[in-house]
Amino acid sequence: MIFILTLSGALMALMAAVEILHFRRVRRFTFLTAAHALIAAGYCLPAFLLWFLPGTPWEMGSRGAADPNPWGIRLYLIDLADHLNLPEGAFVNAGIILFGAYGSMLVGYFLMRRAPVPPLISAELPRSWLLIIGFGLGIAATVAMAVYASQFTGLRNLVDNGIHVRTGNITVKWGYLQVLAQVGLTAFLILISGALRLPGWRKYLVITFAAAVWFVALVRILHVGGRLELGAFIFIPVLALGFLAKSKGHAIFAFAVVGAAALIVLNTSHSFSHDPLGEIITILSNMQRALNDHIVFALADFGFPHIVSAHTLTVVPEIIGFRYFIDLPLGLAYMLPNFSGVETLPPMILSLQVKLLPWIPVDLFSFGYYSLGTLGVLITFAAFGALLALFDGWLTESSGWLGQTLRAAWLFYLPFRLLYADPYAALQSGFGLIAGTVLIAVLALWAAWRRRGA
Repeated sequence: MIFILTLSGALMALMAAVEILHFRRVRRFTFLTAAHALIAAGYCLPAFLLWFLPGTPWEMGSRGAADPNPWGIRLYLIDLADHLNLPEGAFVNAGIILFGAYGSMLVGYFLMRRAPVPPLISAELPRSWLLIIGFGLGIAATVAMAVYASQFTGLRNLVDNGIHVRTGNITVKWGYLQVLAQVGLTAFLILISGALRLPGWRKYLVITFAAAVWFVALVRILHVGGRLELGAFIFIPVLALGFLAKSKGHAIFAFAVVGAAALIVLNTSHSFSHDPLGEIITILSNMQRALNDHIVFALADFGFPHIVSAHTLTVVPEIIGFRYFIDLPLGLAYMLPNFSGVETLPPMILSLQVKLLPWIPVDLFSFGYYSLGTLGVLITFAAFGALLALFDGWLTESSGWLGQTLRAAWLFYLPFRLLYADPYAALQSGFGLIAGTVLIAVLALWAAWRRRGA
């Protein structure tokens, strides 16, 4: 156990040193910063939690028997560790490979940072095309959600059945339509960006439509969205305002609001949509008495990659054979609507893992190891580092409302692939953001081409 703690502590110290040196150079909160925080939370800190928490008052978490997990009623991280009872060697090997993966991620990141990626300049995007894209996506989201919701008896029934849809306990029609409705949030961000550049009554007309699209996006999240989606929905505008703030005090206030709200969201139950207001009131009242309990619960909730990565080393390739990155094209194939109702595609890696670890997502380390062993982990983390650098160049250095809201949105999506890396699940949860961002990227390239030709 001491060697595992030493490995975890050493990696956190290394990441802290890299982050300090990097921050001194860029003076910004970057995608690499978010990745450092999530590697620490998902892969390093859990070792200390598993060593410290058993036998303490925090062992039961903030909910205990009121919200049991598949393995017991304590913090599920502790129950999961006890249930699997993995050999210490698996954690040591995973920790050593993780060091190599982190180095690979840094190589991919800093090599990509050398590429000339121009930042997104919101003011240079044609206003008319921004509005066309925003209205198009907004109408698509509204129509899709209206058709999908027609199979339920009302708004309350739609929201209440969301948890059953997510767990597969009930079957619904046109499931692809609620995925399409994800574009509502991106449409809202684009519409607000366009409205800010309009004069007089036209500005308020666009803002009114944007508010309607925002409500459509909210209904979808209350129906099938998870806590991470809920958090992103709440935090994106606030975080963007913090990035745009010219006063340090305003920025600090915005980030403090995001931090406090994040703690609330992380402590909500998976069935929060049944009574969202009551859930928030309960958490706020409990936090006055047990803030430490809620912080520990939040840390433990993100701690599964530490255990899952070690578990993956024990089941590959004997129980689950190498996947050779087939899940990447499979994820795209699964996104296509299936009108026949008969599934002919091979199962995704998440479908195979949940048979061994119910409710547990596939983290990035495990995805790489399932794909091609240790080499797969190194390749996956290098590619992930390159993506972080690409978005740092394009969005972290961007200007204007649209650039910074997209930055905030992608900060809640891309770094979290460290914890949720199954391609199909990632594409499903990020479809709206990815689709809207691709359209904005194409528009930015077209606008740049026109400027060069002028």
